[in-house]
Amino acid sequence: MDLEELEKQVQLQEDIQEIENLQRIYGYYFDNNMWAPILDLFSDNAESVEIADHGVFYGKKGVRRVYWDMFNGGDKGRVNPPWNQYIVMQMGGVVDVAPDGKSASGRWQTWLFEAKPAGAYNRQEYLHGYYENKYLKENGKWYLSKLYWNNTFCSPVEQGWLNLPLMGWMPLPDADAPPTAFHPYPYHRGNLPYHYRHPVTGE
Repeated sequence: MDLEELEKQVQLQEDIQEIENLQRIYGYYFDNNMWAPILDLFSDNAESVEIADHGVFYGKKGVRRVYWDMFNGGDKGRVNPPWNQYIVMQMGGVVDVAPDGKSASGRWQTWLFEAKPAGAYNRQEYLHGYYENKYLKENGKWYLSKLYWNNTFCSPVEQGWLNLPLMGWMPLPDADAPPTAFHPYPYHRGNLPYHYRHPVTGE
């Protein structure tokens, strides 16, 4: 390995580390309802955000509609009760950087634990799903380009996903397009393609 190849390998590892940190930071901001900082994690050239059955939102304007208008409650803001809680656990990340070093893809398994209002009641629930995301490197920094979270189940803690694998169907009326694929448990296998090939067989 010559010096040029070594420099490329070092840059690749630095890129992967920065993307992993970017994704983890997104999760911590989500935990604490920090919607404005989340907006800044997305490229101005963002492709889309798709969250489970909510639908697809295109471009940076779509990103804002999800995180600012829906989650934050718009410019007026939403005051959540003190017991309201999101905990996003992102695990098992697989990141692949394109040969030109300007774009990348990443897959993450997620567990979420939530306590939030549900109509007239308070509800604790747990969720499982997968991220299949895309990233762009612009001016030396990595940004989220496409965030896609596919929900496997969303169930109350008391009943569990075997008894109640999904609570409700929540498409949003202002989505730009319907979900591209949403087949929750027990019909979830194979519905979210991997961005990468098998590392041994190449399939």
